Amino acid sequence: DGRVAVSDPANSVLQLANSETGILQDLPEGLAVTDLSQAFGKLPVAFNWLGADMALVSAHKLGGPKGVGALVVRRGLDVAPMIRGGGQEMGRRSGTENVIGIAGFGAAAEAAARDLADGVWARVEALRDRLEMLVADGAKDTIFVGNESRRLPNTSCLAVPGWKGETQVMQMDLAGFAVSAGSACSSGKARPSRALAAMGLGPQVAAGAIRVSLGPATTEAEVEAFARAWLDCHARHRARVA
Repeated sequence: DGRVAVSDPANSVLQLANSETGILQDLPEGLAVTDLSQAFGKLPVAFNWLGADMALVSAHKLGGPKGVGALVVRRGLDVAPMIRGGGQEMGRRSGTENVIGIAGFGAAAEAAARDLADGVWARVEALRDRLEMLVADGAKDTIFVGNESRRLPNTSCLAVPGWKGETQVMQMDLAGFAVSAGSACSSGKARPSRALAAMGLGPQVAAGAIRVSLGPATTEAEVEAFARAWLDCHARHRARVA
């Protein structure tokens, strides 16, 4: 189901939400670090619910400035500094603070909290589900990775065995849509996804997977246009291999 069993939580780092599939993990009590970057702002998250010693969040995932993030540390935990000097940020990371970036992060976090309260991501989830329904109706050989697990509301990982993800990315780019083969942080790498391989998916399935992400500005018309374009590319692929 895409969830990870952690044998040594005190010495492990685990994402709350996987970057490629959107699958949400069950974080074990006593986990050293959790990466909340994918989930923060899209789901209600409170650090004291998680059972981890530390958590990482990133501003650009909320629409804030790049290069700014936060390390959330459990009260009473002593963290040795990696950068010493002037003692900024409670002595944990010396150096002049990026005040403008931090202010932008704060504004983005406030906006994200309003979006959650207003049901914005519930609407995005409904659009994601509609996209998957349209694709499934028109392409019966499509595999939706993690669709039976708890997922982020905006992420769909779909795969067609034998149709390379890189090919789909190029074809959809020509059609005016940006998708990725794998997570954004591994873009440009042609090797099959380690995450999908670890889930037990065969090489042809893993190589044929793409990630489709929606956002608060995505419309139903855009979802339907994407499905039509993708299904057209799929039909051409099936005709070539027939």
